[in-house]
Amino acid sequence: MPTTPNQRIERSRRTILDALNQSFPATRQELSRRTGLAPSTVAGIVRGLLAEGLVHEHEAADHAGRGRPSARLSPRRPPGHIVGIDFGHTHISAALATTAQEIVTEGRVRLDVDASAGNALDQAAILVAGLLDRAGVPAGSVRRTAAGIPGPINQRTGRIQSATILAGWAGVRPGRELGARLGDEVVIANDAELAALAEHTHGAGQNVSDLIYVKASHGIGAGLILAGRRYTGAYGASGEIGHTLVQEGGSQCRCGQRGCLESVVSIGEVWRQLTAAGLPSPDHPEDLSLDALVGDPVAARIVADAGRRLGRVLSDLCNALDPAMLVIGGELATGGDALLEGIRESLRRFAQPAISDRVQVRSSPLGHRAALVGALTLAAAESPL
Repeated sequence: MPTTPNQRIERSRRTILDALNQSFPATRQELSRRTGLAPSTVAGIVRGLLAEGLVHEHEAADHAGRGRPSARLSPRRPPGHIVGIDFGHTHISAALATTAQEIVTEGRVRLDVDASAGNALDQAAILVAGLLDRAGVPAGSVRRTAAGIPGPINQRTGRIQSATILAGWAGVRPGRELGARLGDEVVIANDAELAALAEHTHGAGQNVSDLIYVKASHGIGAGLILAGRRYTGAYGASGEIGHTLVQEGGSQCRCGQRGCLESVVSIGEVWRQLTAAGLPSPDHPEDLSLDALVGDPVAARIVADAGRRLGRVLSDLCNALDPAMLVIGGELATGGDALLEGIRESLRRFAQPAISDRVQVRSSPLGHRAALVGALTLAAAESPL
């Protein structure tokens, strides 16, 4: 039975709303590319959505081109609150925000997250309860909670699927377990994927459809935005570059192999090298930051060498995916220009010239909060309209 014009319009309308919910903000041109709809169709439907108050528009940030920047569109959210949670290897962060992603309050606790999923989930629930109490917000007004986990998550089962990368969480369904503690459904994603979403939505990659975010911290992981959308892979394990073999017979990695990228260039390994060179080390791993040391020529050399090793793996990833931008985050990114130039050096040597000449390499402007901001972004996108 042929569809009527009204049915086609409604289908296109839903397609555009779905595209905005999955990745926002977006220009009309970006929506046309993502949906395959004609620009005139997109423009007409957007006019209707604006008139109905279902979306709103604002100017693009960091516009560097000529002329007036293209207006960017975002879905307009109903009143209420959302919660974002970031599980790092050594901390848990949480934030309470409005559905428009305006942060009300946030908190952070130090914890060995890898050791016990049960304890980490308990502490996350306590942290969130404290935020709600501090803000005087009833739990019933939270429309959606999203959390980032530093390991691969099977998108079909919701289970942590690696017994090596996050050993204390193997087989756990964190969305279900955390939801039981909080009394509502929790959306779960990999932390680097959430950081990539945050950079695409609020950070360095707002005008970029294809980018790779690299979380270089106690672990090394990548989050992918391809054709304007978060890419997770068939089983949720995309971007696990930290366990790429880079040094035969090298140091033992927590995954059980030797010579993984993570065992060579994690922030812990870089600090070990800095300490061995006689440079001061912080009292607590959570305080690891390189920005105060990279003025020292020895420190700058160690950090640049880490950048070159990381850049070697990223060169292969860039050859395969051809991104427009690499955004480097995590504690290792506090190495600044020394780290970035090391990465660029490897890109010039190992990536195809058509890629290395064009790909931008930037530090994350969102810093250590990228995954938390991404969790809020996902919570907003997944919250009921």
